[in-house]
Amino acid sequence: MKLNYLAIVGTTTLLTASLLGSNPLNQAWARETFTNSATSVVAQSTNVSKNFVGAAHPTQGKVRLTTENGQRYLEFDENFKTDSGPDLFVLLHRQQTPESYRNSDYVNLGDLEQVSGTQRYAIPDEVNLADWKSVVIWCRQFNVTFGYAPLGT
Repeated sequence: MKLNYLAIVGTTTLLTASLLGSNPLNQAWARETFTNSATSVVAQSTNVSKNFVGAAHPTQGKVRLTTENGQRYLEFDENFKTDSGPDLFVLLHRQQTPESYRNSDYVNLGDLEQVSGTQRYAIPDEVNLADWKSVVIWCRQFNVTFGYAPLGT
C-alpha cells in the first residue's frame, strides 16, 4: 500500500515538474497542496493572485488560477470591476504591459461575462502559462486596453 502511494506521488511530482519547466510564475501559479491520502484532488486554487491595473479605463480587483477536475481557469474576485464597453474580451497576453494586439500576441479566453464581480474563464489545455505575461480586458472594436493584471513577479 505504501509503495502504491509513493508511486502515485512520485509520478505526479515528476509529471508536474516536467510540465511546468523552470518558470517561477508557472511554479507559483500551479503549485498544488498534496494531502496525506491517495485520493485525487477535485478542485484546488493557488494562493497567488495578481491585481488588475487600469489602462484606458479604471479596472480593479484580483485574478488567480484555479483548477477543477483537471481544467484550469482564471478566476476574477468579487472586487473585480471595470467600465462597460462594446466588444470586451479576456485575454492572456505575451507582454506584461500590453501595447499591441497581433493575433500572435494573445490568447482569447472569451467575452467578458460582466463588468463587475466574480467570474471565471477556462484556459485551453494547450496553453503554457509560462508564455503569457498578463491577463487583459480588451475592447476589440476600438483596440483599447481597459485594464490588465501583470503576471510577473
